[in-house]
Amino acid sequence: MVGNGSNLPAMGLPILTERNWDRWRTQMRGLFNFQEVSEVVEDGFFPLYPEATKMQRTTHKEAKKKDNNALFLIHQCVDDVHFEKIQNASIAKEAWDILIRSHAGGDKIKKVKLQTLRKQYKLLYMDEGDKIGEYFTKILTITNQMKNYGESITYLMIIEKIMRSLPQKFDFIVVAIEESKDIILMKIKELQSSLEAHEMRILDRCPTKRSEQALKSTHYKEERKKYDRWKGKQGHNKRGQLNLDRTKPFVEWVESSDGRRRSRTNQNHKRIEKRRVECFNCHKLGHYS
Repeated sequence: MVGNGSNLPAMGLPILTERNWDRWRTQMRGLFNFQEVSEVVEDGFFPLYPEATKMQRTTHKEAKKKDNNALFLIHQCVDDVHFEKIQNASIAKEAWDILIRSHAGGDKIKKVKLQTLRKQYKLLYMDEGDKIGEYFTKILTITNQMKNYGESITYLMIIEKIMRSLPQKFDFIVVAIEESKDIILMKIKELQSSLEAHEMRILDRCPTKRSEQALKSTHYKEERKKYDRWKGKQGHNKRGQLNLDRTKPFVEWVESSDGRRRSRTNQNHKRIEKRRVECFNCHKLGHYS
């Protein structure tokens, strides 16, 4: 944490690891702008010659102060592995360039990663069970990664992609947006708000649909467990072995074409009478459920 006595906000600083380079670089550029040291990080500063004028010495002193501040920030925002790479750097630009070279990779690697992201972006569609907010997050995550590898993506391209890849239940609101608003001037947040409002209306009209489906699924699983326990009791002894007692024929319940369960005995035995049947639901004789 950074103390309140400095010019930095009292918050946790981003720490560079092996897996978060793109995010960390973006956060650090914002931090450099906040501290007004971006110029010395990107371009460095001129050396001070003995014949420098008083104004040049004053400018150099201010630039050196900014450079020290920037280098301190970089040192504080890297893990131990990355600190080993930049510990001998004397100015912020040198340390920054070392980190860029160690993470940027070659042009071929960038092209391969960009092609993979393009494919993911092209095949991305919103599933029926997804929420609007979740889908927007997926789209923006991929497009931000593509931008980091040099892809040029506009807000209009993202909006058109989202509107093309929504489920059929959003067709009505998509047509309404296209008819009533200028998509070229629309912002992504505005589109998300409109779609989320429509999503809430859909849920309000059928709030019990999902709960009913979940209840039916749970009830079916419970009934199936009862039937499986009963079937195992009929066909196996206490030790879990198959019941081969010829005096007690093995009974198997099967579903016929009309959806009803019917008893089927082993081929070596005759069909048993109904009064000897044990109900798998209540475990009484003479009927079955």
